[in-house]
Amino acid sequence: MKLLTRLLIVLLITALPAPAAGAKPLSASRRAVKQYNLARARYNAIRFSRAVAADYRNWLLCARAFKHAYKTDPYHPLAPSSLLTLGHLYHRMYKKFGKKEDLDEALSYYDDLVTLFPKHSYADDALYKTAKIYAMELGDYKDAALVFARLLAVYPNGDMVKKAAADLKSLKKKTPPPSLSAAVAAAGQERPAQDNGHRREILKTSPPPKAPAAGTAEVRTLRHWSTANYTRVVVETSAPVRFADHLLKKNGSRPRRLYLDLFNSRIPRKLQAAIPISDGLLQRVRSAQYKPDVVRVVMDTESLSEYNIFTLDDPFRIVIDVKGAARPVLAAKGRKKKRPSPARPRPRPAPRGRWSPSLAQQLGLHINRVVIDPGHGGKDPGAIGVGGLREKDVVLKVAKRLARKLERRLGCEVVLTRKRDVFIPLEERTAIANMKEGDLFISIHANAAPSAKARGIETYYLDFAKTSAERMIAAKENAVSTKKISDLQNLLNRLMLTSKKDESARLAAMVQEVMVRGLKKQYPRIKSHGVKRAPFIVLIGAQMPSILTEIAFITNQEEARRLRDDQYLEALADSIADGVVRYAQVLNVAGR
Repeated sequence: MKLLTRLLIVLLITALPAPAAGAKPLSASRRAVKQYNLARARYNAIRFSRAVAADYRNWLLCARAFKHAYKTDPYHPLAPSSLLTLGHLYHRMYKKFGKKEDLDEALSYYDDLVTLFPKHSYADDALYKTAKIYAMELGDYKDAALVFARLLAVYPNGDMVKKAAADLKSLKKKTPPPSLSAAVAAAGQERPAQDNGHRREILKTSPPPKAPAAGTAEVRTLRHWSTANYTRVVVETSAPVRFADHLLKKNGSRPRRLYLDLFNSRIPRKLQAAIPISDGLLQRVRSAQYKPDVVRVVMDTESLSEYNIFTLDDPFRIVIDVKGAARPVLAAKGRKKKRPSPARPRPRPAPRGRWSPSLAQQLGLHINRVVIDPGHGGKDPGAIGVGGLREKDVVLKVAKRLARKLERRLGCEVVLTRKRDVFIPLEERTAIANMKEGDLFISIHANAAPSAKARGIETYYLDFAKTSAERMIAAKENAVSTKKISDLQNLLNRLMLTSKKDESARLAAMVQEVMVRGLKKQYPRIKSHGVKRAPFIVLIGAQMPSILTEIAFITNQEEARRLRDDQYLEALADSIADGVVRYAQVLNVAGR
């Protein structure tokens, strides 16, 4: 039987039509088409063979194939079909094997299709399937009716309209729509009302269920870092959760509001409170148990221009970056308080004794504050090198030396994300840089490799990883799998328009070049791997030119010996400082 099953899969794959000689792909690579055809062959094998369909692993392999096809080229014309098939696939897996996580996956992929390709002909199919799952699998007729209504309103000419209208009519017979007051009484809170085509929410606390359902995630912490034009909010949960974000239009005197619904989640009563911010961008962050299995986090804004959301793992976190135009800061008498211009150095108090301004200050360089990030720390040792040398210890020593040199040579303020051996999450390091309004952000790390022969220096900036080596380095420093790196690269599609990519690339190039050249004067065997790019979490969302430098391979015998030598660490910090000063000088010339 196993032999017949394998033979069937092989026949289905080999039966796929080969592309005509000289034919050009529509708008994407042949590899994307090939991956899609292979995935479709696996799907057909499941459909037409009971033996293949009986093994859950075959379903997982099929799902993995469609995911690969989609990620090979997310903008390929076949991408919506991949997402729709993934929804169908996981729905069938739930019906056959009864695993709740498969149903969540189905809803997630249908939602991805509607969100990413709202004008595609498959979007209404995804909405229809979503509504059917709510009604038939979850017994949630209220949300099913909302989705059917959305389909009818947004896709009046779609091919699913007749079915949606009939099903909506059937749902109304089963559960007649309650009045607003009845709905409020039933849900323990005020129901959303219509507001210019958006759902308008009024958040009130309702008691969570006495005992959470099996598999329910719990909100552990809500943290935030904020300035007048930037706020980062992090929601940490006990397990990965599916969520949806909504941005509501301004209504009269009520500003725009951004809120997230976390499904199959609960929040302890101690966290169900408003966090006042009032920084000119956000008024406050509120959270509550919106429904028995839905947590809602609301951000009341004063001046919102854009926002980005991404997730991190181990533990699972939802990171929300909110940006806006800063309002003028008012003095006590109502006059506008002047903020220091970013083009001029902030005045520094003269120390006691003899003092003269630095050359950088005399030249009027544009670098006023530098944020240095010593990688890892605390419970995260980073890479472990020859003789038990720990990355977290080495980079902290280099960072402290670099801070002193930049303060002296640039006359600027230097902020360290950590000054001792403590653990700081990656997303918090970026938030510190933004909150301190740094002009540059430099994250310092030490490299590692399976081969003890690997050595050298390389410097990164935030961009798409082009090679497997770049993805591997990003996975190591992000402490995630290479699969997660692909997800982060998709996130960069939304972020790159507002990033400081060009300036970061220039900073990386100057630091790498000057650092290597300076070290080679004393250490001829220094090897340069050049400037590279990768989606490092610690650089995502930074509002200033940002780089990550790998100062050596801690797993190399010779380089590990150097990293134990204080004289070498001084030379290393000197060479990095030389690169930053050189960048500042070029920046000053360009700004004149």
